Amino acid sequence: MKRKFVQIAALCLSAALLLSFGGEKAAAAPLPSSAGGKNIRVGLHYGTGTMEGLNLLNETGSGYRFGYYDSASQFVVLGSTAQKAVSIVPTVNVYYGTLNDYASYHTALTSSAVAVGVYHLQLPGVYASFDEAQAVAAQYPGGFPACIEGAFYVRAGCYTTSDQARAAQASLGVESTLSWTSKYGVNAVVTGTSTILFQYDDNGQGTGLGVEPIQTGGEKCTTWSKGYLYNGGFRFERINGGMLTVVNILGLEDYVKGVIPYEMSNSWPLEALKAQAVAARSYAVSLGTVHGSHHFDACTTTHCQVYQGRNKAGANSDAAVDQTAGQFALCNGKAAQTFFYASNGGASESVSNVWGSNQASYPYLVGKADPYELTLNLNDSWNRTFTSAQIISRVLKDYSVSGSIVSAAVTAYTDAGNPRTITFTDSAGKHYTVSSAKVYSSLGLPSFRFGFAGSGGGGQPSSPPAAPSGSVTINGSTAVSGTSGLYAIDGSGNLTPLGGEVYVVTGSGTVSQLGQGQDQGQDQSQSSGTGSWASSANAVNGSLTFSGRGSGHNIGMSQRGAYAMAQQGYTYQQILQFYYTGITVGYM
Repeated sequence: MKRKFVQIAALCLSAALLLSFGGEKAAAAPLPSSAGGKNIRVGLHYGTGTMEGLNLLNETGSGYRFGYYDSASQFVVLGSTAQKAVSIVPTVNVYYGTLNDYASYHTALTSSAVAVGVYHLQLPGVYASFDEAQAVAAQYPGGFPACIEGAFYVRAGCYTTSDQARAAQASLGVESTLSWTSKYGVNAVVTGTSTILFQYDDNGQGTGLGVEPIQTGGEKCTTWSKGYLYNGGFRFERINGGMLTVVNILGLEDYVKGVIPYEMSNSWPLEALKAQAVAARSYAVSLGTVHGSHHFDACTTTHCQVYQGRNKAGANSDAAVDQTAGQFALCNGKAAQTFFYASNGGASESVSNVWGSNQASYPYLVGKADPYELTLNLNDSWNRTFTSAQIISRVLKDYSVSGSIVSAAVTAYTDAGNPRTITFTDSAGKHYTVSSAKVYSSLGLPSFRFGFAGSGGGGQPSSPPAAPSGSVTINGSTAVSGTSGLYAIDGSGNLTPLGGEVYVVTGSGTVSQLGQGQDQGQDQSQSSGTGSWASSANAVNGSLTFSGRGSGHNIGMSQRGAYAMAQQGYTYQQILQFYYTGITVGYM
């Protein structure tokens, strides 16, 4: 029988999540917040991971188009090639071969017989289009079209030294000048050869070279690159004249299809996958300028959300995206910043307590007990041991600690039953109270729901007074033992009298029926489902062991909790509205 739980809905008053873009010169605009059918820019290789050469393979289509992406991330075609295997390289001397287990173009492989050099011979004349330049280029050995700051030229050859280029001028059979590009230039070449197909140089205007697979028969095609299969196209940009920053630009729905199977399993219940699809879509358009300096919207890691193209996509995960297409978790008509994580150990947490964010800006990210996840009896308990020196250097580095740390205790709890403050005591008897958020982040604990293992007293020092057995304490004072006079309030403010079987969840995650032995104020330890942890502990051999449950930051949706709710028959809308207080699910 499905249990009834009371959820108090918060009014969403958050400010608009603005998406702006700060970049070099005229950089492309980011994904709009009203992004139902728009493109999203996903950073594949950037920062310290920029590429000296990247291979693309279009097995299902008929080659590639070359061009650039405009300010709305829409592709502007300049020309095309029938080649299915192309590589993109910066206009520096690069050599084909295998380096660090990747066969492509690298600057260090100078002994390779296949080189794409920086020097070229430019023929006279300026052309109106790629096609005109390509028709002339085809008449000369090694000829190729080049688009330099919007104008088309014909160039030939690719030489690693200027002497080589000058030596070749006489054999070209036509007047030519030695040429090269600015530090922003990019070449498209036939993979494994020195044959340049197209050269593009925006001279730092921020467009970069766009490459998009050509579809055949109206079927959406994909591109293989470094072992991953991608929808959409690619932008290759040399930010500040560096190596290639590579961005996958694709439709938002295709992007979400590349997120879901990496954030959840295809085998999970469809309603859980649908909740994840809406959360992933909402989160993607709420990211703002977090990666603005690299000119894209989202990365491929847990820093944003995991995305690895089509490799693991399946019928179930694709269906979850298709059946929720264009839907977002909304607060005040705008996409909510829908954080999610693996499991919370029995309670989520408010964003202000974990990251110090302004809670008023995120009214939907409020901590609460999670009875659903607990029904799975997950094996997600953990222990982490730290020496006194580690605790002092990481957590108490701003304090003048007099000696070694001999004990610690949770001295305050949040409304959700997670630790709020931790007090450490040193060998001189001095006490140091810090936020649990600092302990969690400084020590890298697996989740925000924790206490201590080992000796020490149990209980919650700051918990409310004990309520009579079979009752529940409300707002820290009033004890009630039945449903008479109690109402549930929905997101619209409607009141409904409570009746029948009503279940209560304590801050420690214990679930029991109202009037059936619930005793909120007398917990002697935090329940962990598969174990327990104390609220205080003494150091053992100079070390303290933290113990807890869950995996992740505890903010927003528990993926395991979504799984449990779906198993119990809840819809994706109900799952989302449980974990994101007060949101609605709809279209922007």
